[in-house]
Amino acid sequence: MSFTFTNARLTNKSKHQDYEAVWKYLYSALSKLPDSGKSRETDAVLVSTSLELANVSFILGKGFSDLIVFLKNARLAAERMGDRRSCAMINLHLGRLYYFGEQRQLAMESFEVGKKEVEEIGDDDLVVQASEFIGLYYFIQGIFAEALGYFEQSTESFEETNQGMTANPSGPMWLSYSAAFLGQHHRAIGTLDYYRRHAVERGERSLATTLRAVLGIILMGVRKTKEAVFHLSGSLQEALQDRNALATYFAKGGLALHHMVEGRVEESRKWLAETMQEGAASGIIRQYASPFALELLHAYNRHGLPLIAELNYHREIPRVLQEANIHLRGVALRLRAVDAVEEARDDNKVALDLEQSEAYLRRSGDPIQLAKTRLEIVRLHLRRKDQDAARLTAHKAWKGVSGYGSIFYPDDLRHLLTVKDGNKPVHHMSEDLINMFTDMIKTLVPSADMDELLTRTVKATNRFFGAERGGIFWFGSAGNHKTPLLRASCHLSEADVSQENFQSKLSVVFKAFRENKPQVIRLGMSPIAPGHSRAILCIPFEINGQPYGVLYHDNSYLEDCFDNFDGFQLTQLADSLTLYISQIRNFSADMEKKAAGHLRYFEEPGAMKMVARSPAMQKVLGEAKQIATTDSTVLILGETGVGKELLARQIHAWSRRSEQPMVTVDPTTIPETLIESELFGHEKGAFTGADRQKQGLIELAHRGTLFIDEIGEIPMSIQVKLLRVLQERTIVRVGGTRTLKSDFRLVAATNRDLAAEVAQGNFREDLYYRLNVIPMEIPPLRDRRGDVLLMARHFLLRYTGRHNKIISGFSQKNEEQLSAYDWPGNVREMKNVIERTVLLSMDGELELDLSPLRKSVAKDQFADLPSFDEVQRRYIRYILDRTNGKIGGADGAASIMEMNRCTLYNRMKKLGLR
Repeated sequence: MSFTFTNARLTNKSKHQDYEAVWKYLYSALSKLPDSGKSRETDAVLVSTSLELANVSFILGKGFSDLIVFLKNARLAAERMGDRRSCAMINLHLGRLYYFGEQRQLAMESFEVGKKEVEEIGDDDLVVQASEFIGLYYFIQGIFAEALGYFEQSTESFEETNQGMTANPSGPMWLSYSAAFLGQHHRAIGTLDYYRRHAVERGERSLATTLRAVLGIILMGVRKTKEAVFHLSGSLQEALQDRNALATYFAKGGLALHHMVEGRVEESRKWLAETMQEGAASGIIRQYASPFALELLHAYNRHGLPLIAELNYHREIPRVLQEANIHLRGVALRLRAVDAVEEARDDNKVALDLEQSEAYLRRSGDPIQLAKTRLEIVRLHLRRKDQDAARLTAHKAWKGVSGYGSIFYPDDLRHLLTVKDGNKPVHHMSEDLINMFTDMIKTLVPSADMDELLTRTVKATNRFFGAERGGIFWFGSAGNHKTPLLRASCHLSEADVSQENFQSKLSVVFKAFRENKPQVIRLGMSPIAPGHSRAILCIPFEINGQPYGVLYHDNSYLEDCFDNFDGFQLTQLADSLTLYISQIRNFSADMEKKAAGHLRYFEEPGAMKMVARSPAMQKVLGEAKQIATTDSTVLILGETGVGKELLARQIHAWSRRSEQPMVTVDPTTIPETLIESELFGHEKGAFTGADRQKQGLIELAHRGTLFIDEIGEIPMSIQVKLLRVLQERTIVRVGGTRTLKSDFRLVAATNRDLAAEVAQGNFREDLYYRLNVIPMEIPPLRDRRGDVLLMARHFLLRYTGRHNKIISGFSQKNEEQLSAYDWPGNVREMKNVIERTVLLSMDGELELDLSPLRKSVAKDQFADLPSFDEVQRRYIRYILDRTNGKIGGADGAASIMEMNRCTLYNRMKKLGLR
């Protein structure tokens, strides 16, 4: 079965990818594939197609029921092939499906097996692929701080995916849930809003709809009702239109919460019952992460409403208490305690449930649910007439809901918050928080990449200020740029900044920069529209005493986020930010210099400069100097030994990349089976012997020059991948899925006629045209005889010094010999001849003998009694003449001589041939 159509669809970079058509094709292909393991090829297709279908299904939010069968068959196929990486990923996918299908125990077992396999393989790329699933493993246990780290990793891979199948499509959703449960609602909202827009731009409408539904749930959780209903209603319409079962499930569940908040209890129950019924039909059985589901069931029960068949309150509380999720356990224990109080049961049992609830929720990290439990403990203290304990716990509860007190803190307990002067506690920015900001900045992990450091800074300050998104606008020296560069960002893209509705925000950035003064703008209530903002914070920073840029943050949904900061405190923060950015700028520059120095081992020690004065070579060098300042691809042509690599080094030395490494690749010295791994790198476990991750030479050439010598020797199978790298400047390591960027300038060289090779079908035409941007041909030495003596004297000086010989120079006879010789081996031959002559010189006299090189082969090939090495030289030259210099391939010299290509190259080098 051909798989071309599927791969073509998945690598389409159009913003309107038809995932629905892809899903249908994948499903159809799997339905027709045998599951009995007829061949290794069939097994490989079964595994890859099943994993792709699993990702597409979650993007579309459909087809979960049949996926389990497909993935089980795929796991058997992967086991037959010994493919541990795929086995690990299949187990993780099954864990997620079991979780959604209410098979929680199976989910935990599958997650644990897959997680263990990933850790044993220990491959970085596999860890990234698995990060969403490992995060979900901790998430379903209610351990959100642990889960958040994995979801951050998965979300980064989601954003970095530029082609092919979207990696970790649910990462932003789970990250947002985790952040919300940890009380970071601004972060949850900013993440969902940003990645929803990101998914729309990538043509992933169904995924965008799912993220929009979850955004509505998070907003409803903090009682941003108007905005929540806008997104929940909109996402429901989109989900029904696209038959997105997952988004429908989330949207209807969120609307059930909305009806409860508005006091429509019966309407709320109707919506939740419908949600559970439809979800079960789609394979989403009693699946919920938010505690509000349990709280709704509890409210229906208190109002005496009929139980929901698919979500029976009296069965749900005991079930949750038997499972691993400590977050939901903490909520269930509190609800059970509330029921016990209403039924006038023993207060001691109530106290035990609330104590255990508090312990679980403290471990889980949810401040609001923890505050709700503490409020019930306050009521218990009041029933026991313990006012002091009630007041102490009331203050703890208030701290947990800080910022949301008006929503979650009950009016009848607010009197406990008063202090001696009768005022309620006020939470404001203090010197301690200023110190927290400074400490946070200082603890950011160092990196040689300044942009990476700035991005980490924005993410850290985003969390610190409680903003939904942020960025660093970089004006540069003395603010000469009319439009600042968005140097780093969190939930803010270049596309966002270029939108018309961002221009008013950009004016605040300019004002902060011009006045060199922090700005806080509070816009209050705004209409619900993409890109609207309710609060803006801009903090300028300096470098070397000059304004250089602005740290920008805003919130679209939470308007009071910056209210705790006064002008003096913001100025202190600006000073700290100035100091930090100046330090990381200097640190980054030092690290880059060290890194560049470390990579110098790629360059040949003591590399020569080009020596020439002939008009032909002066023209070549002039052209080289002119094009060196560009990043255009250069193809250097010429016979063997004319100095193609030397010219490549000269171009690199003249280029703006000269401070970065020049990485040289010689395909003739690399076994054909390893060329792909050497060029593109590989992940651990990608093939037998790949016991560690390895960076490829293309990856190591980032910001520098990549020189591929003898590019005509690259196998056809590798030419396809090389063409893609040249087009997109991205690579994927062997055995990996993560797309890596490499900003390199390519210089290639060959002694073959590539146009003729294209005509014969030995070289890809599209790759040839990609390489042949700026062709430069170095003339052979026989065509520039004016350089012969100049170069010979250069080599004489070089080798007499290297070998501690005292030689006055060439005699007139030597110079006549050198000038008369045709130099078929060009500069390389001359270099070897001069070095051999210097080594054999006696008493400072040079005996230059070129006659052995000019001898023709006699009738009796061995009449001159040549050495064995000389016999090999003559034979290899003869075969190379017959093949016109071609070494690899079916009709190349290596094939005729029945030798391995690399073995022949090594033999030639040993014999002084090229």
